[in-house]
Amino acid sequence: MPARDWLASRAIPWDSLDMKTLLAAVDFSDASQKIVTFAADLAGALDAKVVLLHVVEPVANYVPVGAAMDVIETAPPPVMEEDLNAQRAHLERIAEGVPNVETVATIGLAADEILSQAEERNASMIILGSHGHGALYHLFAGSVVTSVLKRATAPVVVVPVGEKPRK
Repeated sequence: MPARDWLASRAIPWDSLDMKTLLAAVDFSDASQKIVTFAADLAGALDAKVVLLHVVEPVANYVPVGAAMDVIETAPPPVMEEDLNAQRAHLERIAEGVPNVETVATIGLAADEILSQAEERNASMIILGSHGHGALYHLFAGSVVTSVLKRATAPVVVVPVGEKPRK
């Protein structure tokens, strides 16, 4: 559903809200373009800026059994920086054609960085995509969306990115 239709279907006076910055987080999956399109449409309807965010999570080189996060060794900084530069370039490509957009690529844990960037940029809304992973996946890996929903101070919109069966 296009963002303008989504706005119109809500009983909220959107034109009276002071929504100036929308933070949209993407992970470069197949769903990313749907999230970018939704954020751009919504920003256009609200006359807001889009901050398009991608978080590169550190990769552990060595994880001792039962280790806490503070003892995990991550990839050396030059390797992470090269990867981050490549991610920034990809982010710029998917942001092409989006008016009033800022792109940000950073290193860290996804949920923590999304919340940090939202606070730093005074985001009026956070836009995420749902991947629809199963319960077993969430039991072991958790969910970025769930973590952001629990801790966010700004409204969070979760865009369903899976294909919906046609009736």
